[in-house]
Amino acid sequence: MACPQPDLVTSFLDTLHHLSPHTQQAYRRDLAALQEYCRLHDVSAWCNLDGRQVRAFAAWRHRQGIGGRSLQRTLSAVRAFYRYLIREHIAQQNPAQGIPAPKTARKLPRALDVDQAARLVGIEEEDVLAIRDRAMMELMYSSGLRLSELIQLNR
Repeated sequence: MACPQPDLVTSFLDTLHHLSPHTQQAYRRDLAALQEYCRLHDVSAWCNLDGRQVRAFAAWRHRQGIGGRSLQRTLSAVRAFYRYLIREHIAQQNPAQGIPAPKTARKLPRALDVDQAARLVGIEEEDVLAIRDRAMMELMYSSGLRLSELIQLNR
């Protein structure tokens, strides 16, 4: 059986000019995977897809080896696509709404070893910018400030 209305996916993707090209490509792949899932499971129209099937789609993608962050983006793409379909009066509800994305492990930042830190604070030049950079590195290293915290400091 054919996948549901592929021209609607193309029309939706044409509206994504405000997103980065990488995000557009990712959404294209995500929605192609959704079309493939619909084709395999005899979903003939976008308005026939329900929340149970979207959950099954996410599980199917997970079994294919798609990671947690990619699944989060995939569900985001499906939600955005259905918002478009609702705006265009093609669907009445968003079957991906309320479906939680899987939790992803948060990685802790890697700390510098002593040699790496010494190289950072060992700037030997004496121009104004080098002195400023050395002071910033020493402050960050000695206090544990993040870059975002450093740039918010007032003199």
